[in-house]
This record gives sequence, structure tokens and C-alpha cells, in this order.
Amino acid sequence: MTKTKEQGGLGFRDIECFNDALLAKLSWRILESPSCLLARVLRGKYFHDQDFLQVQTPASCSHGWRGILIGRNLIKQHLGWAVGNGEKIMAWTDDWLSMSEKARPMGPIPESESNLRVADLISPETKDWNKQSTERSFPLLTGNILSIKTSKWGGEDKRVWLKHRTGTYSTKTGYYSVIEAKQVRENLDTPTSQEWLNEVWKLQTAPKLKLFLWKIKHRALPVGDRLEARHVLPGSNCIHCDNAETILHLFFQCPYAKEVWESVPLSGGFAPMPLNNFEEEWNRLLRATALPPTGLAKCPLAPWILWSIWSARNQKLFQKRSFSAQETLTKALVDAKEWMEAQEINLPRPHKQLNPQSRTGFEVIVRSDAAWKRELQAAGLAWSFYGTQRERISSHNRSTAFVISSLVAEGLAIRAAMEHAIALQMKCVVFESDSLQLVKAIADRSSFSDLHGIISDIYLLFNFFDSVSLRFCRRDAVNFEDSTAKQALADFDLNRVLPASV
Repeated sequence: MTKTKEQGGLGFRDIECFNDALLAKLSWRILESPSCLLARVLRGKYFHDQDFLQVQTPASCSHGWRGILIGRNLIKQHLGWAVGNGEKIMAWTDDWLSMSEKARPMGPIPESESNLRVADLISPETKDWNKQSTERSFPLLTGNILSIKTSKWGGEDKRVWLKHRTGTYSTKTGYYSVIEAKQVRENLDTPTSQEWLNEVWKLQTAPKLKLFLWKIKHRALPVGDRLEARHVLPGSNCIHCDNAETILHLFFQCPYAKEVWESVPLSGGFAPMPLNNFEEEWNRLLRATALPPTGLAKCPLAPWILWSIWSARNQKLFQKRSFSAQETLTKALVDAKEWMEAQEINLPRPHKQLNPQSRTGFEVIVRSDAAWKRELQAAGLAWSFYGTQRERISSHNRSTAFVISSLVAEGLAIRAAMEHAIALQMKCVVFESDSLQLVKAIADRSSFSDLHGIISDIYLLFNFFDSVSLRFCRRDAVNFEDSTAKQALADFDLNRVLPASV
């Protein structure tokens, strides 16, 4: 089997597995866009009277079609459903109970429920789960089912790729799934890329810094010892202290770097440990919390400091410009804040023009926020209406149970705010949230598997407004909503532990 060397990850790239992952990309396109030209041509020739996921490989067929079915089989291994209105999902035979692995109800199927759909478990009045129906059919799964947020406004069910949080197939995740399956068959240890996803690619920071960190972790940064090892520049020492320049020395052990880290406003402070390697120091930084008033609660400060130290080294080496440790730290803080402030996203109405006669000149701003408690699996939701002078018109909050993540809680808060605005017949509204991840998902229409029902509703609710936008706002803009949401969550917790008579 032909293999090529790959930098990082699994060490070697298996060409056969990679080819299967690429073929699965075509199969995913057929599954996601059945009306595209490719899907229509193949359906007319190979599966005009069958479901693409169920069609069998014929004894004789074209090489191309056989390859597409190989990719289809790969997708089927990790394919599930995200619940919208529940009309397309068979409750007993489809995988819909988890967004991370294939999961369906187990046990013998009662004859009376052989054709039970997920929609039959949803109340037609509230469009939420009918608790009596779920307890009757799936008594051991009721809590799990109630944590799945359905669409209340008619959003359809959606097939999702369970190996990625967004539910969308990618060649990268497909390749890793093939490799993992192969290593299980061969009884080998399965290396995982999860630490890469969490420590580099999922960081809330600039793309250039993610690439910078990737180079550091692969020892691909052109510091002195790497240049000497590759016979590029022998005898290249640290520009600050003239010791041997390694990645660990430059960023943590050099007196200049230590002086920078001593000034960083992190909870408990940060002092590099002399015996730690880069990975250990990096993991310590990921766990550290930036202190006020840096304003970087959702953006890790460490990547910007590493980048600033690297920039100061290059400035001194190539342009003979020296910066103090305090100046280097200040540059990191300023750059991080500028990047955070530049992430504000506006979501205009692309296909619906505002009727000039319906504009009253009064545009309402609605700010929403949520507080979530993992132990309770509950959330407090809050939203407020603001007038043209940014005066608060009214504020509302409520609590809700069976919430599996803070991101789901933020989505529920936005949906509740939109429903309230529609009930008040507001037509020109700007919605603001401090959840950049959620706002980006809505703007890019990328969604998340566990947010499918909520985001489907948000798209549908846009149609009730003449002018509507959704944008990111800084944390300090929703301080009032944050405290109101926390109060709603505290009241929920109190009502949960106190007797009804108290």
C-alpha cells in the first residue's frame, strides 16, 4: 500500500483511505443537494426508484459509480439525524438520539409503534416534546430526548455527519474516521487529533496565529537550533541573551520572555517552570484566565503574547529595533482587543427589501444573553428592548431545563427574544448577542448539529420582520442581561430544592 509522509497528525497518510474520504465528498454532495446536476444524472441512471443510502452495488457498474458507493458506505457509518419537526425520522429505527455518535432506542419494537415517527412525540400545540408520549414510549430516554431542542416553527429534519460538530462532512474528518476504523480492525493503538482541534484549530483567535501555533508544535519555526539542524545558518543564538535559541528558550526560558510573562494579567500569575517543555507550558496557559480590565474573556491571550515575543525577536534581529518587555506585552493586548472588536458581524436581509411606507423611523435593539449551569442542565434566558436613544424599554427573563450546553442556551435566548418581538409586532429590529460563535454560525448558515432546530427557527423568524439584522456585541454591552439571566437561573435552582409550600 502506498503511503506518503505527512507532517503531524497520524505520521503517515494512507493514500487508499484518503481516496475513500475524497469519494465520500461526492456522496455527501449527492445526499445534501439531490437537485444538483450530478445527483440528477446519477439518479436517472443508477437509483431512480431507490433511496441513495439503500441502493446496492451492482455486479457490473462503472468504476466511477462504484467509487461513489464506497464513499457513500463511509458516510453511512457516521450518519445521523438532527431533529427539526420530526416528520422524516423514524423513532425506533433511525439514529437521532446523539449528535456525536450513532444512537437509537434499543429493545423490541412494539407492534403498535412500528411506524412511530419522532413527530408523534412532539405536541402539535406547543411544538415541544410531549412528555407523556416520550415517557410512555421511551421511559429510560426521556431526559435525553427532552434535551434535544425541536423546531417550533416548522424547520425540517436534517441528516448530519456525526464526526463534526457542524454536522457537515469534510475530507479531513472522513479520513480520520477511516483511519480509526482501520486501526481498530488491525488492533492498533488509535492516535487521536482531538488535542489538535482543542489546542490550536478551535481557539478563538486570528487564523494567522493558529498557523503560527501549528508551526511551533511541529517545530517548523525558523529559530536558531532548527536553522542549524538544517544547515541554513550555523551558530545562531538568542538575540536577547546569546544562549542557544530553541522554541522553548525563546518563548519561556529567555530572561526577556520571563519578564514578559511576569507582567501578564493572568489569574494567579504565570511564571514559566524551568523543567517543563513547551507542551506543558502551553497547557498551563490554556487553563489560565485573563483578569479585568483586559476585556478578553472569550479570546485567549497566550497566542497573542507568543506572537508578540516572536515579532519583537524579528524586529531586533532584522531591523535593529528593540522593545521592552512591557511594550511587547502592550502590543499583544492591543492586537488582541483590536481583533476581538473587528469580529462584529452584521446579518442584513439579502432578499427582502424594506417597504418605505412601513418604516416608522423607530428601530428597536434587542439584546439577549443566557446563563447555563452544567450540574443542573438548565439555563436562564434574558432579553431587553432598547429604543433609539439606547434607553431600556423593557426586560424579560425566564428559565428552562434540559439544556446541554451554553451555546444552546444562547440560541434559545435569541429565539425567545425574536418570538417576543414578533408578538409585539415590531418590524425594524436589530438583535445583538455576545456569542460570537453563534452569530457566525447563523451568518454563515453553518449551524451546529445540536442547534439545528433553534437555528432553523431563527431563519424562519427573519421573515416576520421588514428590516432585521443580527450582530455580535461586546460582553460589557449585555451586562444587564447577563445578571438578569443569572438571576433567572438562580431562581430555577432555588425552586428546584425548596418545597412547594415554602
